[in-house]
Amino acid sequence: MNQKDKTKFRASKRWKEFRDRIRHEQQKDPVTGAKLTRMANLHHLDLNADNYEDLSDDSHFVFLNQATHKTIHFFAHKDWRKRLAVMTELLERMAEINGWP
Repeated sequence: MNQKDKTKFRASKRWKEFRDRIRHEQQKDPVTGAKLTRMANLHHLDLNADNYEDLSDDSHFVFLNQATHKTIHFFAHKDWRKRLAVMTELLERMAEINGWP
């Protein structure tokens, strides 16, 4: 499935109804705890293009605010554990420097 196909699918009534139902049920960004914004994205956790239109399992989707969505895609890489470890190390150093708990 190419980007044009994905865009067409996201314009479908089936996708819009699914997206609206999930948004109504979720309401908050699970990473930040913030209320979902108007610009929130329904993120596919299953990145297999063959499954892009499979809406049979709600657990394969999560609403994320725009910044969280970009961050998830940044980390969604074969080296995600390494990237996350470096990020954690930086945050630990910031916490120590700034006296955070």
